[in-house]
Amino acid sequence: MAPAVYGQESSSAPVPEPEPLGWRRFSFGGRLNGLPFNVLNNKDVNLTPANSTASYAYHTTNSYLQIEFGPSLEFRVTRSFALSAEFLYHRLSYNMTDTITADGNVTTVSEQTSARLWDAPVMVRWRGLAETGFLSHLYFAGGGELRNASHIRTNNLTTLPDGATSSDNIATVPSKRDLMGAVVGVGMRFVDDFGIKLTPEMRFTRWMGETFDNESTRSRRDELVIGIALTF
Repeated sequence: MAPAVYGQESSSAPVPEPEPLGWRRFSFGGRLNGLPFNVLNNKDVNLTPANSTASYAYHTTNSYLQIEFGPSLEFRVTRSFALSAEFLYHRLSYNMTDTITADGNVTTVSEQTSARLWDAPVMVRWRGLAETGFLSHLYFAGGGELRNASHIRTNNLTTLPDGATSSDNIATVPSKRDLMGAVVGVGMRFVDDFGIKLTPEMRFTRWMGETFDNESTRSRRDELVIGIALTF
């Protein structure tokens, strides 16, 4: 019996994830990301045009949905490389106040705008630091991202020096309704015995412009998100 006992190998030894075949290459599910930093980079702006007695003071405050969510798809090309694509939704709203002072008279224009933002990142993921162990779960990603601003709603309220008011609903025109960005990320990929995949990830996007760029209202070009995806 002794040779048989000592000849056995431990069943607890880590085994590399097998090469994906057929439909096992596809994983579909959802992703939830958190946005820890304000999506707008607001700045107070004061202007006094040349040869004019009027001065303009712009001030913006905003709120935004601090999460984005949507479907997530992964296609494993090889054991080390995979393609991922997502379609994520979040929204923002802001209030911009323009105070116009001319010859001691003050006119105030208050703008309230809301918009939906749709982000579509497409990335290549590489996982190859180790075949087994903790480092085998680590991956790095890079690619591009498209952002679209839609359903823009605006209410403008003008208050004249005599107290009279007027309003309109002319929607603000964004600086760039469609915007491209470059994205890099790092994450972990865990797969259970049923093929359910959990992928926490941190990514950084550098946008090639601003969705909103109007006086004191300016979209942030650098964006950090931290999130997790669950796919099957």
